[in-house]
Amino acid sequence: MMLKLAELNSASAAQTFAAYCLSCHWPVSVVVLSAERAEIYAEEQVAAQVQLELSAFIDQPDHPKYSRAAWDQNQPSTQSSSLGLAAVWQRMRSMSGVWTQSVALLCVLVFIAQQIWPGVVYSQLKFFNPWQFQHEWLSWRWLTPAVLHFGVAHLTFNLLAWWLFAGRIEVHLGTRLLLVLSCTAAVFSNTAQFLLHNDQFGGLSGVAYAVMGFSWCYGWRFQSPQLRLSHADIGVALLFLVLGFADMLWVNTANWAHLAGLLTGIAFAMIQRRPASSALSV
Repeated sequence: MMLKLAELNSASAAQTFAAYCLSCHWPVSVVVLSAERAEIYAEEQVAAQVQLELSAFIDQPDHPKYSRAAWDQNQPSTQSSSLGLAAVWQRMRSMSGVWTQSVALLCVLVFIAQQIWPGVVYSQLKFFNPWQFQHEWLSWRWLTPAVLHFGVAHLTFNLLAWWLFAGRIEVHLGTRLLLVLSCTAAVFSNTAQFLLHNDQFGGLSGVAYAVMGFSWCYGWRFQSPQLRLSHADIGVALLFLVLGFADMLWVNTANWAHLAGLLTGIAFAMIQRRPASSALSV
């Protein structure tokens, strides 16, 4: 879980300090609120180390080790042919946690397996058929349709939404909450799609709508800048939902799964307690 350690009056200084921490392999992230205001977060297990280093940084912000780390982080990689992909991956990891990454990896592995054994994988992971729904209640099928995807674009779009919104939740509120939210949303969205349409569906989009709905409502309730969504984010998501129900999209969409996921996320956000502040203002 990420803890808020401090709020600095310079976004560039906060980013310089974060660059040094990342060079030390300390999971640190910065939330820039304005040019004169930025918040620093660190993983709980390294928070004490980062706090000590932050005190040293405040005393000597011009020390060469900080500027050198910031310079190194912004240079293109010359030691490999990865074109900076390692740095991109490091940045993505800093924006997520183990559950976010595990779900994304599972979706990718299942998608690869679908290309090799399409019929077998689909039949084993799809939602219950009507007979199974009445007789086989103890099954992974409540959850597994969420990891099925039917094209590269389908997979990419869902994983991008998952990483952006689920990553924020896990980093700022913890893995346990995200795990419970995502599993509950998978069950509710899959069941709604089955009961109100049919059993021929799959994809992480219902869960993605849940984490987006949670972020939207939680950010509004507690004025949390880390989880608050822009009007553009939520506007596009709601427009996509409306167009799906109106059958005006170029693809088939699991509209009831999307709606059930969104409502599940909002409901989870509504029952959360006000978070305790762990910040040490600087």
